[in-house]
Amino acid sequence: MTQNYKEFKFTVGGREVTVETGKYTEQANGACVVRCGETAVMVTVCMSATPREGMDFFPLQVDYEE
Repeated sequence: MTQNYKEFKFTVGGREVTVETGKYTEQANGACVVRCGETAVMVTVCMSATPREGMDFFPLQVDYEE
């Protein structure tokens, strides 16, 4: 594991939720894995260092794979 690895656990609606960060996708600006029971979701965020010229909206892309 990397030295930036952190794990947070808390309870929501009587179920334990675990959030892991610093372990996956080191090339992304931010990433975490959220687990609740047998369900796990990986969330990543990537951004440019400078804004693109002429962009007057916030481009957002969502990828879903089961």
